[in-house]
Amino acid sequence: MSQTFRLWQNAWRDDPEASVILELPEDWIVTEYRMPADNRKPLTGEELADRIRHPVGMPSIRSLAAGGREAAIVFDDLSRGTPAGVLVRLVIEELLTGGLGREHIRLLCALGNHAPLTRADFVQKLGEELVEQFPIYNHNPYENLVCVGTDRFGDEVLVNREFMQCDVRIGVGSVSPHPMNGFGGGGKLIFPGLAGIRTTHANHTRREFRPFSPEPCGLRRDIETMTEMVMPFFKIDAILNSRLEIVELRAGEPRQEHRQAVALSMELNGMHRAEGTRDVVFVNANAKYNEALIAIRIAAMDLKPGGDVVLVNHCPAGQVVHYLYSAFGSDYGGGCWQPYDRRPRSEIGRIIYYTPYPDVASRMSLSEPDKVVFAKTWNQVMSLLRAHGPETRASVITDGTISCFLPS
Repeated sequence: MSQTFRLWQNAWRDDPEASVILELPEDWIVTEYRMPADNRKPLTGEELADRIRHPVGMPSIRSLAAGGREAAIVFDDLSRGTPAGVLVRLVIEELLTGGLGREHIRLLCALGNHAPLTRADFVQKLGEELVEQFPIYNHNPYENLVCVGTDRFGDEVLVNREFMQCDVRIGVGSVSPHPMNGFGGGGKLIFPGLAGIRTTHANHTRREFRPFSPEPCGLRRDIETMTEMVMPFFKIDAILNSRLEIVELRAGEPRQEHRQAVALSMELNGMHRAEGTRDVVFVNANAKYNEALIAIRIAAMDLKPGGDVVLVNHCPAGQVVHYLYSAFGSDYGGGCWQPYDRRPRSEIGRIIYYTPYPDVASRMSLSEPDKVVFAKTWNQVMSLLRAHGPETRASVITDGTISCFLPS
């Protein structure tokens, strides 16, 4: 007999039931960490619409449309699990009801400093109908930018030109714990999502971080200050479960709705860590499948020194190209890339990367590439773990990219 655990691998796949099964020895002592969000029913279409129609801190989308001329709907890219299509369609319904014509609506993909999406990617994120009916533009962090002010250090704040040319600005994204910014969401969709790369570089190199904390850090406060420069901006933030279903949602003025959404995410995506540390931590990376480093950081919090992390990530696309953090050669990379021998060292023993799609570039994205060992099959994973033996203490984290351990 064995113990079995199901982990979703359905991000941007046609099959919503796509998953992998972990089979662990019966004599292992295993703790499973599930988010409270997994016990919530997903919101219905009418419940989503009702929350969008009753925003906090600013007029409704219909009211904005009634007084507007041109609308931009901003959505996050495939590095986020937000099921944006259903939300964008609801936004468009509100714009049309408010009197804005279809020809005055365009969609912008908030790539930040990631590689651009293709048509096929847009279809995965939004659905075929929206791609056929509306113009969709990738953000370019290097060109077609306008300056909207300066930050507290005197650096120019550069943002997407098309976004600023519209007087009705709406963002669709999600809130979840974040290892740098405390929690994602809010104005982060615009900064760095639609920011110039010089603006993002200046912001990120200050390193005023507060990991997985609801209290705004320096990075978040700067984002909120910059977001005020592009108001009015109506923001929608979803809270997801591990199946990438929306279990809660807040909308309205970015700062106010974000505070409410963070509180919900703490409740629904936060987990209480069991006592002690584990020999092995199995951590799933699904919601942010091409930014799997986030999951490694969660797993390390439950691991004993020298223990093994098993990263479960069946993403055929590999890890996202990031023009600030990715390597672009053997010993150089983007403006925030660090040489491997100068990076902080963790107490992780090995990172066993369980994927049918191994590639060296993905290894390089995980901070300590020398610790990464690829395993294409479950048998290979268990063969690598054979030395742990009976009564191994292990844990399984259902999705380490949108969850966090709550303070004890």
